Amino acid sequence: MKPQRSISFAVHSLDNMISRRLVAHGASVGIDNLTLMNGWIIGYLYDNQDRDIYQRDIETDFSIARSTVTGIIKLMEKKGYLIRESVPDDARLKKLVLTPKGIDIHIKTLHDFDTVEAELLQGITPEELDIFYEIIHKLKKNVE
Repeated sequence: MKPQRSISFAVHSLDNMISRRLVAHGASVGIDNLTLMNGWIIGYLYDNQDRDIYQRDIETDFSIARSTVTGIIKLMEKKGYLIRESVPDDARLKKLVLTPKGIDIHIKTLHDFDTVEAELLQGITPEELDIFYEIIHKLKKNVE
């Protein structure tokens, strides 16, 4: 019997496959204890070093619940990837800042991410990629 087609299953399955590939590439450069989400957040902080990033930015941009982000940030701080710094304007706010260790990990994994990304895009035309992103955008809107 053929399994029924399901977008949610297909996306989940693809996500698992990509995650395994990225973790394997990370391990090949000596980064064994980095979770995929840690890597995404480190990259996000690295790309946004020119502005203050707060926990709520991670919650919004990654579509993750506050409690989940709190746990992730605490663990990343414990691992030495980032620190939380007080903001002069508001003592309640803490901006997230990469440590030298976090920056080093980002630089080490950047090439591997690009390699996996190139593997994913093999045989896909720019037009097909545009359609893919358009569909992903519509799926996200439908889920909101």
